[in-house]
Amino acid sequence: MKKSVWIVIGLLVVIGAGLLISRPEDSGKPDVLKRTQETPRLGSGQEAGSDGSDVEQTSLSAQRQAEMPAPLALSDAVKALVGLDGKKHNYPSLLVAISELDEEISADDVAALREMLNFPNDRFPEKMRSIGINAVKNDVLALLLRQKELPEGLGLQMVEMASNAENDPVWRDYCIQFMEPFYERASSVIDLSTEGHGGVSADSVTSSAAGGKSNGLVDELSAIQDAMFSALDERDNTIAGTALIGLELLSRTHEEFDRETIVVKASEIALDETASSASRLTALRLSASGNLKLETGNLKTQVVDAARSLAQTGETVLLRSAAIVTLGEVGSSDDRELLESYLLDGNKQIADAAKMALIKMDSEPSQPVGPIDPEIIGEATTKPQSTEKLPPILIN
Repeated sequence: MKKSVWIVIGLLVVIGAGLLISRPEDSGKPDVLKRTQETPRLGSGQEAGSDGSDVEQTSLSAQRQAEMPAPLALSDAVKALVGLDGKKHNYPSLLVAISELDEEISADDVAALREMLNFPNDRFPEKMRSIGINAVKNDVLALLLRQKELPEGLGLQMVEMASNAENDPVWRDYCIQFMEPFYERASSVIDLSTEGHGGVSADSVTSSAAGGKSNGLVDELSAIQDAMFSALDERDNTIAGTALIGLELLSRTHEEFDRETIVVKASEIALDETASSASRLTALRLSASGNLKLETGNLKTQVVDAARSLAQTGETVLLRSAAIVTLGEVGSSDDRELLESYLLDGNKQIADAAKMALIKMDSEPSQPVGPIDPEIIGEATTKPQSTEKLPPILIN
């Protein structure tokens, strides 16, 4: 008898283990991508039981089926990018997939690619490094910005991705970098939609003039503007410098980006000893740039003081070199002796920067500040290649 009981218990354990093993696992895919594989539990044509007990359940299931979103119809290229084609991929194959997409991809493809931008790194092919993942996301975002019809809400998504501290800091930097071309593109869409209504500016579009879609874009532009200015306070990485470049570019053609505010911020970052070298370098170059029409008052004095200090105490050779060149552009004859002393520096990069600084000091005062020769100091940060030729990120 006892033996029979143990046999029954053993069978129950085996059956229970089998049920656990056969239980389907959640793939972890975002909802919009799960739609490509979901099927309703009951078909709309399923018959009720002979006693009528299943009529209500079947009717309810049919109603739910009708309310379910249709499965996504994705192109082969997008299936490859989001990992739904059943094939193994790597960085080169994902770039090939991106190259197969044009400027008029389907709404389903757009939705899937926007989901992909939020993928954590472990959702990408195994052994793919973060630098490659960020580069793929970079090119996908560039592709979305090139679409004939700008995807609704893309600007807000960029703000969310850039502000999420859990995201890769390099990817956050790229999102900030894309805000300037997005702002230009969205502004042009608003200008076209308000044609015939007096040509209102982005910050004054009303629902009566431009319609709901343009109002949505105005909200996105406002969010982008706020995010870029807020990014100036994140100075322990490259983000503040990247935001500063975008703001300066936008201030050239959009009056809502006050140039005086931007140059004050640039000077502030350049003087901030807690800021990263990359952000200080960018801020120093922009605060001394002729593009910002630097006045000869107290602000210029601050920039000169910052350049003089960083030329001697900068954390990196790159930062010191930029400060030396800047000192040659905005300094006075009193700084010549300091610059000449660097001509004999043991570091060739420092010596070359001093040589350029003295040339600039002897040039016409009205000559605007130009870019530093990349062979002398290079760029502050490295950006991935993009399928879209975006405005260059230079140290001006």
